[in-house]
Amino acid sequence: MPSEWIRKQTLVSAERYITEELKEYETKILGAEEKILALEQEIFAKLVEWMLQFIGSVQQNAALIAQLDCLCSFATQAKEANYTRPLLDETFDLDIKEGRHPVIEKQLPPDSPYIANDVFLDRENQQIIMITGPNMSGKSAILRQTALIVLLAQMGSFVPALAVRMGCVDKIFTRVGASDNISMGESTFMVEMNETASILNNLSERSLILLDEIGRGTSTYDGISIAWAISEYLHEHPSRGKTLFATHYHELNEMTETFTRIKNYNVSVKELKDNVLFLRKLVPGGSHHSFGIHVAKMAGMPQAVLQRANKILKRLEKSHASEELTEEMKAVSKEEMQLSFFKLDDPLLEELREEILDIDIDTLTPVEALMKLNEIRRMLQRNASIKLKK
Repeated sequence: MPSEWIRKQTLVSAERYITEELKEYETKILGAEEKILALEQEIFAKLVEWMLQFIGSVQQNAALIAQLDCLCSFATQAKEANYTRPLLDETFDLDIKEGRHPVIEKQLPPDSPYIANDVFLDRENQQIIMITGPNMSGKSAILRQTALIVLLAQMGSFVPALAVRMGCVDKIFTRVGASDNISMGESTFMVEMNETASILNNLSERSLILLDEIGRGTSTYDGISIAWAISEYLHEHPSRGKTLFATHYHELNEMTETFTRIKNYNVSVKELKDNVLFLRKLVPGGSHHSFGIHVAKMAGMPQAVLQRANKILKRLEKSHASEELTEEMKAVSKEEMQLSFFKLDDPLLEELREEILDIDIDTLTPVEALMKLNEIRRMLQRNASIKLKK
């Protein structure tokens, strides 16, 4: 063997050799990847170090370009879709003239104009709007477009409406659509109640509340009772949050007789001989028909099922006790018209309630009355101080 060959390994029937030149190549090949990575890291580190002097300018330019891009998108959309500039003021009102849904109007055929609708909400006269009407008439679309118009206005965009005047809205609460949470063992109704409870516990005087078909996931009487109680709570709550409530419970139309700030509206339809024409216009007054069987017909339900459903519906309407239920609810509401602040879940208010109920007014002197008033005042100040520390 040549003298420059170096024996590397002995096998059963062979010997392996290597030379200095091969050893150098092996070292180069095996170390090349590590050297490449080290060189890349070194070059990248130098690039980052060099870029540090420009990072402030780069971030500022990126922010400005992003802002310009957003505003250009707003402007382009406003021009193409005929949006108008909203007027924001210090009031609590929401006044939308001929509002439209920005997505639905884009999806309509060119020969089908979007039917615009007015919505007015305030805290004095029209705090809650009960929206009734048939299935597929557009109740949910009105709720959604109201939320989108408010959101767009506060983003700084023009809005899809003829005119909008509104006070600032701090939260938009929605309970729209049906969903369940099977992994957590929560039914559709449970999810609905969780979300509604969150709304009722967090609303404020500047909140916008959109409720769609509350109570539909349980029995009819349970659902009506829950929907009625929620509406009553929203009406009597000190915050008087602006609310749109879409429902198929026509019994809720009777609430306007007892609660002054609840108003009835319906999405109108035109009844033809064997058909129903959806006009999609929000008009004052309640509706007493849902036309569910008509929607089933549109979905392709067998004729035998439709005919049987009509017969059952007529029979149920004759023996339906919803009027008695509504009268009972109105009677309960009149008895407990004012949702007293003592009923709110606050230990201090409960303590105050007990204090006031224990006072014997007939034997109370003026000086004792002043002392008792001063004692109640100290309780309130102490509670305020504790909350402030927390």
